[in-house]
Amino acid sequence: MPEKLNKQLYKKLYKQWVLCCYALSFFSRCPVPKSINFKAYPFHLGNTYFPFVGALHALICFTVYCVSLSVFDHTISIIFMLLVGLFLTGAFHEDGLADCCDGFGGGYNKKQCLSIMKDSQIGTYGVLGLIILFALKAAVLIQLSQLNQFSEFGLLHFFGVLFSAAVVSRFSALCLIQYSEYAREDETSKSTQSSHQLPLPYLLGASLFSLLSLLWMPFISILVIVIVTTICTLLCKSYFHKKIEGYTGDCLGFLQQLNELLILLTCLALFGASLA
Repeated sequence: MPEKLNKQLYKKLYKQWVLCCYALSFFSRCPVPKSINFKAYPFHLGNTYFPFVGALHALICFTVYCVSLSVFDHTISIIFMLLVGLFLTGAFHEDGLADCCDGFGGGYNKKQCLSIMKDSQIGTYGVLGLIILFALKAAVLIQLSQLNQFSEFGLLHFFGVLFSAAVVSRFSALCLIQYSEYAREDETSKSTQSSHQLPLPYLLGASLFSLLSLLWMPFISILVIVIVTTICTLLCKSYFHKKIEGYTGDCLGFLQQLNELLILLTCLALFGASLA
């Protein structure tokens, strides 16, 4: 009997390991074992670990920041951190943001928007979107890293901000998948295989992990961040539905980047105001 239970437990744990590898292989450039059978389980179940991929992303970026800080100042260290972050994801989410800016900026109907978003070339709206995104993100991170409130436990607080922003912003993309329809009717999109809704237990697991990422903050800060990201997600969902009657993989990248930036801005406003 104990042997049978051990085998069942091993199978369950192995399944979660495979699903985690699914998420790592799709949402990042982190290497996964070549022995993984990517047809063993439904691929979309790996979306459960999207927030975990964000946590790993934040940890690696923070490590790069700390190492750089031993040689360079805050500004250069932040830029190095952002560059490594781009390398870790292959600019996956930033590409989605740029495509959305081009598609929604230049398209007049669903067909035009989807066609522009699928085009591999970047346009004026996409370039401007990326410039504004990185300018704001770099400026906010530099100010966060220099807040006097973080003087005693500065690095820990700064890591907390990075961690929460990376995790919660990715969870918001999961919510869009869960409560909206995939807009493309063809099967050629690389996001089609991961666009299915998660079973409730898997969604609850991702929700719990995302909530835990915020527990280092005061309750009022958690409440404000939850409200801000919820409003942003609902507004984006409504806009996407109006323009293309659903979402695409690019929309998920757009939402993730926007919510990550909003969380960083919110943290700067909350922690900066407490010092004033």
